[in-house]
Amino acid sequence: MNKEVIFPYYSGNIYKSNCIGFVTLEQFIHSHKNPTNKTKSIINKVNHAAGIGDKKLKFKYKKQLHTFTPSVMIDACEQRRYDNIQSFTGLMQIDLDGIPDRKTTIDLKEHIFHTHPELVACYVSPSRLGIKALMRIKAPIITGALHSLSEAIREYKALHKAVEKVFNEYGYFDIATRNAILPLFLSVDENILYRDIDECEIWEELDWTEKDYVQLNNAPAQNDFTDSESKYYYDKTVRLLESKINAISDEGHPQVRTAGLILGSRVGAGYIDYNDAISRIEYLITGNSYLKKGIKGYVKTANWAINEGIKNPKYYK
Repeated sequence: MNKEVIFPYYSGNIYKSNCIGFVTLEQFIHSHKNPTNKTKSIINKVNHAAGIGDKKLKFKYKKQLHTFTPSVMIDACEQRRYDNIQSFTGLMQIDLDGIPDRKTTIDLKEHIFHTHPELVACYVSPSRLGIKALMRIKAPIITGALHSLSEAIREYKALHKAVEKVFNEYGYFDIATRNAILPLFLSVDENILYRDIDECEIWEELDWTEKDYVQLNNAPAQNDFTDSESKYYYDKTVRLLESKINAISDEGHPQVRTAGLILGSRVGAGYIDYNDAISRIEYLITGNSYLKKGIKGYVKTANWAINEGIKNPKYYK
């Protein structure tokens, strides 16, 4: 196994999004094949909650697991955020979720691993009713300029869109993995399937045909800006969000809702990526001395508001 492939990992608290270190691909696979007793205990609790259909209890236990961002490199101690991406690793996270039973899960795991030679590793999810995989891809290159990071993110999504077209045939594909910084939870699978990365084929197909969101209310196409305009509007949107959240010292939910609606309207207009918006507002909520007392509730309010705001795009004059 190639030990030079490394990526960040994070603490067993989903709300603490600072990178605490790095693992090699070999260590990542070993941790799934040979889990600690603590990890096995948490996974058993996740399995029980999934078995009784208690999603809230399932997440309570699942969020205690370490997480990874296998697709991107972020510096140690930095937040898991889009603008902290230093490079792409050449790996893409794949997730098939909501599979009806464990036998189907195991059979499908075997099938997709042996059907797709680009897959480096393939294993069952913490709930045992899903499949996680890492795929070798042609890594987008970041040259250093701000707009180049934006272009690399768009290229990653175009790669993902092409992968989605193929994996949708299995019926359980989760498009959330188009987010390159989506946290991947540690799992357990003593029968994890893997191959040497140097022996994997490299996925290079791109699909640029679909925007992140369907435009509503006859809104103009998204991202139809020059590079300088794109940076200007993006920075303006970020400053607006920061001013709204940083000013909150009481009556949290109404103000978070307002900030989220405004942010969502800017997402709908194409000024900021949806996943970047989600990540930024969560980061600001955790850093606000008043809001951090109820992070989970405020994040839920923010996510709802962003999704509502997207339906009514607002444009800078």
